[in-house]
Formats: sequence, C-alpha cells, structure tokens
Amino acid sequence: MLRRYITSQIYRPAARKMSTPPQPRITRDTFVHTVSLQKNRPASIPSSDRVTIFMISGNPGLIGYYHTFLSLLADKLGSRGAQSTITSRSHACEFQIYGHSLGGFELEQHEDLDAEKGLFDLEGQICYVQGKLDGFLAGGETKQKVILVGHSVGAYIAMEILRRHRKRSDAKVRAGADKADFDIVGGIMLFPTVVDIAKSPSGQKLTLALVVGFLARVLAMLLPGALLRGLIKNVMGSPPDSAVETTAAFIKSKRGVRQALHMAADEMRTITSDKWDDDVWGVSTANEPLTRLFFYFGRNDHWVAERTRDEIIDLRGRVEGGPTMSVCELGLPHAFCLRHNDIMAEKVADMVMDIVSA
Repeated sequence: MLRRYITSQIYRPAARKMSTPPQPRITRDTFVHTVSLQKNRPASIPSSDRVTIFMISGNPGLIGYYHTFLSLLADKLGSRGAQSTITSRSHACEFQIYGHSLGGFELEQHEDLDAEKGLFDLEGQICYVQGKLDGFLAGGETKQKVILVGHSVGAYIAMEILRRHRKRSDAKVRAGADKADFDIVGGIMLFPTVVDIAKSPSGQKLTLALVVGFLARVLAMLLPGALLRGLIKNVMGSPPDSAVETTAAFIKSKRGVRQALHMAADEMRTITSDKWDDDVWGVSTANEPLTRLFFYFGRNDHWVAERTRDEIIDLRGRVEGGPTMSVCELGLPHAFCLRHNDIMAEKVADMVMDIVSA
C-alpha cells in the first residue's frame, strides 16, 4: 500500500481540473494528499467545502513513521465518503490530509542550515507546528475547517494549538476584525501524553533513554548503512521496511537523536498538571461552536501512567457534552504506527466522519 503512494512523488494541483484525483505528495518530511468524497466532483472545490486533517507526530517527530497510516486513512475516508450522506449534511466535498516532521527532525535540510539552527524545546515545537498549519492554509478564499490528529506528545501540541487558536480568534473579534482564517472543528488524540508524563514508566526512565540515545548515535557513525538497518530491524522486532528506513535516517541525521532527547527532557518538565480551561476541552457555555474531541488511550501504555489516564477520564471524559474518551481493548502499543496502521486508520476514519457529520 505504502509503496504505491511513495512512487507517486509529484503533487499536481492542476489535477483538480481533471476527472482523476490529485496524486499525493510524499517526501521524507511531508505528507499531502487530497481525498474527494464525490465521484463526480466539480472542477474547483471551494475552501469552505474542504476539511484539512492535520497530523502532528510524536517524538521522534518524523512524519515518515506515519506515511502508511495516513495513506490508509485516505483510502478509508474515500470509501466512507462514497457510502455516506456527508456531503448533503456538512457540505464537505473533500479532505486534505497534511503532515510535516517536527522542527529539528527534518531529513532534507541543507547541511549549512541544519548546523545553524538550535534544538527545539516543546514551546518551540508548538510554535513551529502552528506555523506549518497557518502556512498550509494561507490564501484560502473562505474560512476552512481543520481536524487536528495528535499522537503521543503530538496530542499535547494539538491541545496547545487549539488553546492558542481560540485565544487568537477571540482577540480578533474584540479588535473588530474577522475571526481566524480557519476553524478547528475537531481533535483526535491518539495515545495522548497530555498530563503528568513524568509519572509514566518511560518518563521515570529518561536517564536510560539518554544513554541509549548516545549509543545509537555512536553506532550510526561506526556502522555501514546495511548493518545499521539490520541491527534496527533486529532490535525493533522486524518492523516494516518503511519503519526501518525512517529509523535509520533518523539515527544517521545530523541532530535527530539530540533533538529527540532534548525535547523529551523538556516534556518531563512541561507536561505536568492539566492546564486547559473547559472551552479547550470542548466543554463550554459559549455560543460559539466547540471543538469535538476524541481521546483514544492505550492500556498499559508505557508513556501514560494507568492512574493518570483514569484521572483524566474521570475528570474530563465523564462531563456531559465533553470529549469522547475510550481505552483500547485490543492491546495496541503506544507506537501503533509500526505495525497497527490499518486498525488505527479504521478507527480514526470513523472519528473524522463523526466530527464532520455532526
């Protein structure tokens, strides 16, 4: 499935005027794909009829880990759109699926630029991701709709983007200007690390992670590419080739390992108690539309303590009109994007359709 998409590297906007759907653009740092929900769609799709699904990765923040997941999500959304009455209810004609590697994890930067940039902490990543979203949606003729999909720490980044977006939108209204150029209508948080990450089993072992990261960087410098990929495949339990290639590129990148460890250390300091108001959680008495939120937690997730998960569900998930929260009963791991992409794409497609059909 992934191979078929990766071989189509050229994204042609002009295809919007043709009967065939536009081809995805997939690079090591970017994923862009458009999915039409109408077989006989118009030649030009207004921005108001488009929903952008914005993927925010976990740490390490390489979008390459999610290529298969996003490709399968596109397939499943296309199938659901053809079978539903979504277009008559919400006026959505197509989805744009967009994802980009987090700051400092890019694999296609020029070496001189890479050397000049510092490492991104969590605040820097939030600003970087928000800039990517703003830039991607810039120039729309009418207000667009966005669904954020965050995995692991990407869920924390998504919640912060939602908070800041609402604050920015409110400031524009008070100033007498139009609201923001887009509405965040939904958020899907997968295996979310949004509260007290340091209390998780892996959070308590960060020192070990620092040592392992250092050793990985040393091995990358000493081992030829083929041997490094073989070692990765053995350590990771024979994952798909795409995951092996992405991991090898990450380890061999100039600052990828340092960036991941720097960001992880800051996550321990920053992701502590719940810091969001009810309106960010989707619970508010305000007249403005609220964001539909879905939280999908793992069981025995080594990055989310069992007690932390249960406290979040008790406090936020049991409020009437609040976010929808569920715990995985299928035994899926935190790193679902290595072997369980089909299952998660199915679940996320259902959540997306639920959001846009409301």
